[in-house]
Amino acid sequence: MPTEGHLKREGTLMPRELTRQSVRQEARGSRLDIEVNSKDMTVRVALSGILDQQGLERVIHRVARSLLGRGCRVVLDGSSLTYMDYRCTRDLICWNRNLRQYRHQLYFQNWNNYLKAILCMEDWERELPMAFPLPSISCYGAQS
Repeated sequence: MPTEGHLKREGTLMPRELTRQSVRQEARGSRLDIEVNSKDMTVRVALSGILDQQGLERVIHRVARSLLGRGCRVVLDGSSLTYMDYRCTRDLICWNRNLRQYRHQLYFQNWNNYLKAILCMEDWERELPMAFPLPSISCYGAQS
């Protein structure tokens, strides 16, 4: 019989159920706050919270409405991003490819090293690292 607060699936506790979330994660849940600002040919997207696949879909749809013409810069500001689901990386790569077809450029700004490492580990073709405008960490862990 499962105890309160613990779920049992086929007789065992799942590892995620045994892992405590930080107070910050519990408060936010899986919520992603998105703020989009457009000026000239730059679309700045401030991300706050946890980026998962559904949240990334929302980001893509919000940005698409702000892209006018060709050759825009899309800046994803991750300064308030606390976590990213690694499965978003493939969708980010596809989105980056689609943006490049219209001469748009995708940039990642203020992403912490943990989030950059997630991107680098999943980006096997190294399509996203050149989108980092600042020389921070390389995908191989060395400082550049």
